[in-house]
Amino acid sequence: MPGPMNDNAHIIHDVGHGPVVERFLEDIAVGEVQEAGPLTVTAEEIISFATRYDPLPMHISDAGGQATVHEGLIGSGVLTIALKQRLIMSIERNSEIIGAARIDDLNFLRPVRAGDELSMRQVCTANRESKSRPDRGLVTLEYEIFNQNGENVLTSRDTIMMRRRPAA
Repeated sequence: MPGPMNDNAHIIHDVGHGPVVERFLEDIAVGEVQEAGPLTVTAEEIISFATRYDPLPMHISDAGGQATVHEGLIGSGVLTIALKQRLIMSIERNSEIIGAARIDDLNFLRPVRAGDELSMRQVCTANRESKSRPDRGLVTLEYEIFNQNGENVLTSRDTIMMRRRPAA
């Protein structure tokens, strides 16, 4: 959804909350693809987040970033993970998710900068019932977060625990 204009007269894109849904383990198909975005990253968001959670020089000012190999302000990796979650939640908020089980193969491939337009692609690569708890199972999702140039900034493979459909 388009938002307000920034100082360079570009539209700042944002994503809202997706609908609350009830999708059980059995409803998630291997091969299912979902996409979200774009989401504009602003300098204010980078600096505000970093000031509180990751106050390295390249995350809190352009001058601090100029003094590094990054040659300017860049977003914290932790912020990039949070933006990934924001994009995920813009698709749907599934009430049947029990929680995250693990994140594997997390890769920060290039810096996120102010003005970047991030989008996400999520692919379900595995779905299996729990071996020890019959009321739940595990879904594996592969993520790509990419900028306006189609360059990956983050990839990961996440496993989430989900409820199984109750017996009728």
